[in-house]
Amino acid sequence: MFSNNMQSFIILNIYILIIVNVILLISVYYQIIKDKIKKKRYEKKSIYLKPMIIAFLNDENHEVQVKRELKNNYLKMIAIDIMVEYAEANHVNLSTQFVSLNLVDLVIKKLRKKLNIIYLKKLALMGSEQAYDILMDFAQSEDLDISYMSYFGLARINAQKDKKIAAIQQLVRSDIFRDRIIEILRQFDLAFEEWLELLEKEESVKGKIIFIKVIMIKDDILREDYSDHLEKFLNDQREVKIAAIEALGNSRNAKYIDVLRRIYENEENWQVRVAVAKGLSSFKFESVKDVLLKMTKDSEWWVRYNAIKSIVAMGEDGLFSLIDLSLESSDEKISDLAYYFLNANHDVYNTVKNIEV
Repeated sequence: MFSNNMQSFIILNIYILIIVNVILLISVYYQIIKDKIKKKRYEKKSIYLKPMIIAFLNDENHEVQVKRELKNNYLKMIAIDIMVEYAEANHVNLSTQFVSLNLVDLVIKKLRKKLNIIYLKKLALMGSEQAYDILMDFAQSEDLDISYMSYFGLARINAQKDKKIAAIQQLVRSDIFRDRIIEILRQFDLAFEEWLELLEKEESVKGKIIFIKVIMIKDDILREDYSDHLEKFLNDQREVKIAAIEALGNSRNAKYIDVLRRIYENEENWQVRVAVAKGLSSFKFESVKDVLLKMTKDSEWWVRYNAIKSIVAMGEDGLFSLIDLSLESSDEKISDLAYYFLNANHDVYNTVKNIEV
């Protein structure tokens, strides 16, 4: 009797398991079919709307027609996607057009009702000043994805200077990783003098490093009257000093060679000496040859490594010196390191091969 009951119980459970799996399978297929239908519907509406929307973007006289077609929020969301794609492909700012079609307000209302990263991204890509306040609020989120996307959107807004500065200062104080902060800041449209002003007013080490790294890749760093502002940061804390050395190197102004040489000769910290080795790579080889060759004999391996790396980056003159170094140096460690660069680096190998030919 007990055996029969157990057998019935097992069979019942097998049936239940089969039924559950069938239901799950049906659910999966239903979702796949549903997604396909949604995708086809989206594609069909997008194909229909796209010519009208692009016509409107090229001629605002089509605005009434487009508004008439955008009968519901679903169609408006498709219009947003079309316009964002167009703006990205053609590198144009469509913030005015987004506002004129009432699309910015629509996304803001949805986000106020429920925060959603997909809608936040759409709002960020619109670049509309109407979104400034809500993006500033969301930027303070503890969720770094939300915070990052909000600041990304703020960087795209052509707002008044005081609003840009407020967003920048809030961003610099945020918990976003430093490299990501620098990445976003480089999207803000500020004059070089305004970046310098922010740097000179900044009190935190983190902020100074960030602003110097933002400034150092801009073309205006080549102007002596601008790059001179960075010299005083050579007397700041170590990380700030390192950033300033890199920036002065990027200026390519030969007047700073002696400044960097003196720093190397008097600097105890090896990380700062490494920064000098890297910074000297931006100058003409003959002007920095002596100091770089001296650095190949430094007591710290990373300094020697970066000195030789800088020599490699200086073209044929640098390579000839490196060949001499690998053959003639009385220090086996130096000659081995020089030989390593000549032998291991594919670009260097091809360059040497071309020289030989």
